[in-house]
Amino acid sequence: MSAGCLFDTSLLIDFEAETADGVAGPATCALESLRGQALWLSVVTVPELLEAADDPVVAARALGGHRLQTIGWAAAQRCAHHQARTPRRLGENDAWQVALAIGGRLTLVGHARAFAGRPGLDYLDHRQIQPAR
Repeated sequence: MSAGCLFDTSLLIDFEAETADGVAGPATCALESLRGQALWLSVVTVPELLEAADDPVVAARALGGHRLQTIGWAAAQRCAHHQARTPRRLGENDAWQVALAIGGRLTLVGHARAFAGRPGLDYLDHRQIQPAR
């Protein structure tokens, strides 16, 4: 059973685009379906979002109210273990996301083909959620 959800940067970028376009797409639907669950950001997602933000100060304030999943020794070991034992090596940030989600018993929510089928990972591809008509 998942203890909550860890947001990948891809979900938040899609949500920002949907909001700017005034369209309730898959990211919006995913976020609505997750209401009531513990929602987490990682120390990997935050800098990715701040780097891309038009106004990093405003972006930091918006992100500041979320729970933050940090990297520690156990996550570092988990990340190295998964990277060393997979034929489908992940990019470093994605590898951290997987390690943090698994260690925190969190569902990783985002859109990256590399996340699909990872052993021990509970993964939800938000782009597979269809908006209600």
